[in-house]
Amino acid sequence: MTTPIEVRPAPDAGHRHKPAPALSALDDDALAELVGALGEPPWRARQLRQAAWQPYVASLDDIRQLPTPLREGLMARLRFITATVASERLADRGTTIKLLCALGDSQTVETVAMESPARGTSSRRATVCVSTQVGCAIGCPFCATGRMGLRRSCTPAEVIDQVRLGGQALHRHGLGPVTHVVYMGMGEPLAAYETTVASLRALAGHGGISPRRMTVSTSGVVPGIRRLGAEGLPVTLAISLHAATDELRDRLVPVNRAHPLDALIAAAGAYGRATGRRLSLEWCLIGGVNDGLDQATGLVRIARRLRAHVNVIPMNRIEGSPWGPPPADVSRAFLRHLSQAGLTVTVRDTRGGEADAACGQLRASLEPRRQLRPDGTLGPQRSGRPRS
Repeated sequence: MTTPIEVRPAPDAGHRHKPAPALSALDDDALAELVGALGEPPWRARQLRQAAWQPYVASLDDIRQLPTPLREGLMARLRFITATVASERLADRGTTIKLLCALGDSQTVETVAMESPARGTSSRRATVCVSTQVGCAIGCPFCATGRMGLRRSCTPAEVIDQVRLGGQALHRHGLGPVTHVVYMGMGEPLAAYETTVASLRALAGHGGISPRRMTVSTSGVVPGIRRLGAEGLPVTLAISLHAATDELRDRLVPVNRAHPLDALIAAAGAYGRATGRRLSLEWCLIGGVNDGLDQATGLVRIARRLRAHVNVIPMNRIEGSPWGPPPADVSRAFLRHLSQAGLTVTVRDTRGGEADAACGQLRASLEPRRQLRPDGTLGPQRSGRPRS
């Protein structure tokens, strides 16, 4: 289901002059200084910041507690938000919302907001999945985003504002406030390291989201893992593993050629010790590729060494790929092998598939594609107009 959205030009699109600073990029002192320059006391800055995080506030005009002269002055000196919603799709009976977010230079990224109701001892949660890059340079052949190539990294404000837009979308559809953020959208978060860390700090600060409720996923950028472990941010680290041998992982996750499994496992272990956080190993289960018991045995070995949780994700079908999920009996045998080895395993709900919002399906529909060859390698980008 696609919901029509009024498409407005993204802030400062097409302007050659230096854009006004973004609200989400300013720290408290800078925001207070800006408000002070407009003749207002510092508490007005706190009022503005708090209002900006309310899901029913979409513009400065909506903050009626601010005096009209201050709102007008801020409109000329501040970008309230760095992205706009260009389109929206719903899935899972309205509890998964996929947003195509237009940035100031007309690039687009995709953001997904998901509501999960309380069940048993589990509390309700609303998760926003953010993108850190426009496209991705990693090139994993089972991921639609990886077939786009990379245009640029997002700014910290653009990542933060995806969370704000996700909160607004949840509110618009009668759902609750954001409780969790996962860096699992378009791009490799640790290849956009400064953006990732700055946005994590802001979300944990004025965003009010505990670092323990944030997860950063990486394909295995070892230097970035080591740096993140020293930041003092106890976020969960999710390793997109997908293969238990270097030979197969070189094919599925090309960054493995630079950072092979031994180095990745060592860095992940150091991260867990430094932060006290349990690691998560992500495994996209691909029929006939990494669903055999030999790979399951290797996964058990790695998970035991890292004392990690294992998250198995049956592959979602993507356009042009010869791959897909395994038959049900093969999946059951793989999972049985893991559970009999005593691992803590979950199977991720493939939410959002009907809206192309599930894992590995994220893509900006107007971007050129790279051709997926039958052997799983990537060809050059195709020119011309791709299908949306």
